[in-house]
Amino acid sequence: MFGFARVTRGTTGTATKRKGTRWLLGTMVLAGGLIAAACGSSTPSASAKKTTTTTASSSKKNNSTTTTAPTTTSTTAAATTPTTAAASTTPTTAKTSTATTTKTTTAPTAAPTANNALGGANDFNTPAASLTGAGSTFDQPLFARQFYDFNKSDSKVSVNYASVGSGTGETDILAGSVNFGASDVPEPAGTTGSGGAILQIPVVLGGIAMAYNEPCLGKNVHLTGTQIAQIYSGKITDWNTIDSSCPTGSAIEPVYRADSSGTSNAFTHYLTSVDAADWPASLDGKQPAFPKGEGGNGNAGVAGDVQGGAGTIGYVELAYALQSGLNYAAVENSSGAYVVPSGASVAADAAAFPAVSATNYLIVNGTGAGSYPISTYSWVIVYQKQSNTSNGIALGKMLDWMATAGQSDSAAIGYVPLPANIQSLAEATINQMQNSSGQPLFS
Repeated sequence: MFGFARVTRGTTGTATKRKGTRWLLGTMVLAGGLIAAACGSSTPSASAKKTTTTTASSSKKNNSTTTTAPTTTSTTAAATTPTTAAASTTPTTAKTSTATTTKTTTAPTAAPTANNALGGANDFNTPAASLTGAGSTFDQPLFARQFYDFNKSDSKVSVNYASVGSGTGETDILAGSVNFGASDVPEPAGTTGSGGAILQIPVVLGGIAMAYNEPCLGKNVHLTGTQIAQIYSGKITDWNTIDSSCPTGSAIEPVYRADSSGTSNAFTHYLTSVDAADWPASLDGKQPAFPKGEGGNGNAGVAGDVQGGAGTIGYVELAYALQSGLNYAAVENSSGAYVVPSGASVAADAAAFPAVSATNYLIVNGTGAGSYPISTYSWVIVYQKQSNTSNGIALGKMLDWMATAGQSDSAAIGYVPLPANIQSLAEATINQMQNSSGQPLFS
């Protein structure tokens, strides 16, 4: 069984007032696409009407928070397609400050046995476990499919994942309220939480598409990094400036992430790297104060706002643009070529950064004529010492499968399989997981 929750929060700062009806309709349509992806369809329909709701094991702090665009599916061992839950709940998690001391919650457990090897069929040889996670919306479409496929082979492991954004996922794992967090931005070296030292495992690679809804542009309009920066800074406000086929007065409405977002971190870092004059370092981060535009919560919220608006443009993981049926731009790369996000172009960008680690993780604007310049890895954050050995073994084996054999789920829904060296990095990191006594979980 697995589940998903998505939490939305009100926009702040200079964000314009949300157009509630079009946003809700857009995100409801997208939810149907995400569920279709989890069921195995490689090209889910953007017009799907089916929506589901969820309960999340980790709750979120009630900060004018409502649940919208629910995207939950559940599976059983015998099921060939996920079933859906019907009840809607509002997650209400307390956000606690990051702790810096280790807390042991259970007595030391027995040393692992030979059955705790990783890789291949070993990854499905797990204890029973009910796991909770929270974080990146960038990852959600791929996670949905991977959790479903893992459960088909190992029905003893269930996952409840709250797709609430990288920032909240980081907060939750450091507070110890979930078994794992997911973030496109790894924590700084030496970070600890309520359960002690953490490990950060690369699991996802994808491109950030510049999706838009403006008929006069056609498909795959060409955009430079400077033009994108000036659209989001408010210097360019008319689509006619971008493409003369658009009539003068075709207003541009940029959409950004209102929540703390790893997708924003990669996107704004790209803008700073190509045009620091129009996008200074002060606007580089997970939740900068965007000078212009409308805030959406999560990748689904941004895609919904773009889809439901007019003259809109927003940055989303490619899967969300594909599932929404949105056009997206060909972006100028460091070689001067205009490239659309795809498996090949994101892989080419990633290849320009072979030494990726949790402390050297940004991969924007890579060299090569075929590289798509706005790409990112995403990471799962776990505690090195697992207070519950059964959960720790199940979690480690599931993550090992997700980072290796489970990468076969990536290409069909707009992601890119991890390069071999990154898969090796993931496995090496998982092998550092321990029980509460400090003994290795895996042999």
